[in-house]
Amino acid sequence: MKNQSNTYIKDYTNIFVIKGHSYSVTAPARFDSETNTLVDDSEFDDRATEKTREMYQDEFGLLSPKKIKDFRNRLTLNQQDFAQLIGVSSNTMALYEAGAFPTTAHNRLLKLLMHDDRNIRNYIAVNAQ
Repeated sequence: MKNQSNTYIKDYTNIFVIKGHSYSVTAPARFDSETNTLVDDSEFDDRATEKTREMYQDEFGLLSPKKIKDFRNRLTLNQQDFAQLIGVSSNTMALYEAGAFPTTAHNRLLKLLMHDDRNIRNYIAVNAQ
């Protein structure tokens, strides 16, 4: 990265594409003071990317990694046990909690289980038989 004393920060609008869907995102970015060109800055790039991912999740009603992890923690289950409970591999659960988008089926199941505590209790009871 270029020496930060020779740069400045301002909002920058960029178009990001996720699975064929375009999102216009305005976020802080770093620019070269002499050339006024965009300078790579992983921190700002990561923020813009995260903002784009949130827009995609909102548009398609996908659960965020935080919501999934918070739900698992509320159930006091580790990743492996939670994955086994809902019928996915522990690798898949780790990916969902790290930011991968859940499949439509997994997203629907998780939303249903999170919707009402009775749903998870019934699901556990039925799967224990």
